[in-house]
Amino acid sequence: MVVENETTEYDSIFALMAQSDNDKDDNHDEGKAEQIRDDLVVVVVDLKETIENLKEKNALEEKIASIKHERDDLMVVVVDLKETIECASKEKETLTERVAIIKQERDDLVVVAVDLKEIIEEFKTINRSRNSEKGKEVASEAHIKLENELNLVKTSLCAELEKNKQEELGKAKSALEKSLK
Repeated sequence: MVVENETTEYDSIFALMAQSDNDKDDNHDEGKAEQIRDDLVVVVVDLKETIENLKEKNALEEKIASIKHERDDLMVVVVDLKETIECASKEKETLTERVAIIKQERDDLVVVAVDLKEIIEEFKTINRSRNSEKGKEVASEAHIKLENELNLVKTSLCAELEKNKQEELGKAKSALEKSLK
């Protein structure tokens, strides 16, 4: 729209310049016409500079609009990043608390494990002494049982031998008696 108005102004200025050329017939008007023409040239140059400035202004306004759009996009990204950082921060705090709790539980379990290991070692020591005493008792009892069984076997063998001896003597005696008869 600005360019159309400028074009119309250019046309008006050139028309005035052309008219001033036609009016040159008049000497008095001739000096005046030259002055007007010079003034018009200055105005045209000023208008040309203004148009260039307006073109630059339009380009700058477009660039500003583009930059504003990029800024708005970046603001959205910044807000999203801020929310993400807040969420990550909360998750970090939660995980840090969980790690602290788990470490405490681990330390407690280590203490319990050490205590249990000490108790097991005490039981082993107690059981070794008990087992050795018990082993002596069991060995003693087994020894007594073996001696008793040996005595029983010895007695039964002696009885068997005595019986066999008696039988042999009885047979020998009967055989002698038969032969003596």
